[in-house]
Amino acid sequence: MKITKDTKIAKAVGFIGAAWLLMGALALAAPAPDSKRLGHAKDLIADEQWMRAIAELQAAVDDPKEPNRDEALFWLAHSEHQAGDDASALQAIARLERTAPKSRWVHPALSLRIEIAQRLRRDDVLWMTAVPPPAPAPPAIVAVRPPRAPLPPAAVVTPPPTPFAPAVLPSPPPSPAVAAPKAPRPPQPAVPFPPPTPMPPAVAEFWLPPPAAPPDTMLKLQALTGLLDTHSDQVIPLLREIALDPNSPDDARQAVFVLGQSRRPEAQRTVVEIARQAVEPVRIAAVRELGRFDSPAVSTELMQVYSLGGTPRLKRQIVASLGERADTVSLLRIARSEREATVRDDAILALGRTGARDALRTLYVQAPQESRIAVVTALGSARDDDELIRIATTASSPMLRLRARQQLRLLATAKAIKFLQDNP
Repeated sequence: MKITKDTKIAKAVGFIGAAWLLMGALALAAPAPDSKRLGHAKDLIADEQWMRAIAELQAAVDDPKEPNRDEALFWLAHSEHQAGDDASALQAIARLERTAPKSRWVHPALSLRIEIAQRLRRDDVLWMTAVPPPAPAPPAIVAVRPPRAPLPPAAVVTPPPTPFAPAVLPSPPPSPAVAAPKAPRPPQPAVPFPPPTPMPPAVAEFWLPPPAAPPDTMLKLQALTGLLDTHSDQVIPLLREIALDPNSPDDARQAVFVLGQSRRPEAQRTVVEIARQAVEPVRIAAVRELGRFDSPAVSTELMQVYSLGGTPRLKRQIVASLGERADTVSLLRIARSEREATVRDDAILALGRTGARDALRTLYVQAPQESRIAVVTALGSARDDDELIRIATTASSPMLRLRARQQLRLLATAKAIKFLQDNP
């Protein structure tokens, strides 16, 4: 394999925690070819020579003739971050936003800003990204009536005297017993913790994107990842909301992945809920993450999701998750009852990887004819040379006998070699 410059740069940035979007920067082709200076800087980045790369990139950024100054600003921020100078990196990001707000390099730069906030444990910055404060309402316009001009003296007319009228007593106040009840207060919306508060202008300019920047779910998910360990009670409901949104399956799958990084019971319960209710691509992602939880109840929950039905693709992912957990009981149940051949065969092959020889021997007799080749393959994975020799000797199907002999050649155990030599 040829190691290209981009491959080396990928290795140089691959260890960064914000692999969410920073790695995507490598796929952004600049509209103009790299200048000699920018190309040299990328070579230095690939070799992790950060200080020398910073010098080259700073010169490129300050050169008005540099065709890709926005890209140079991004790599300058990245290199300064790697060199430990996060203050300068943030200034480079702010300069990129200010001078090229529509550049394709702004998005990975914002991802880098979130990673810096994670490193510095600036939860306030992460919350401002994950739950931006609402835009201030425009001030209400109140009409002011101009003062009335006084009447001229000639226009002043003395009103005639009012005729005598009998006094009218005021009505008594209504009794408290019949007073109208007050309307109940509407429920107050939940406030995320900690509630995002505006930053001082100097700090906001240093940390946050411009107020006009549209919300970005991927950046929000990255910020929530940094808050998951310390504020899981508040972060998990926000991730659930994203995961159950049927209009954004890509963001929903990423939210499920973030939930899978937590081992808290409420995260597991949320993933189970998503596996049951979300759209199919997100259900598949939830089943995949669910299989990685350590709880002994996961297998039961996976089988409950299986019982709800779904496409063969979803069922095959359930089988894969059960196979990772070596749950032979559930896999055997699926292999016996599943009507879809591809799902059934996957369950059989998963049993082979778990070494379930007795279950496979039973399945060889019980499984439909179309799945017996899968059983023979699984017996090879389980290294059951005795059963393979029996099949190679007694099976009525030439295809099954041939497949059994192939598995014996792969195993090359003492029994298998002797059988093959005695039965060429």
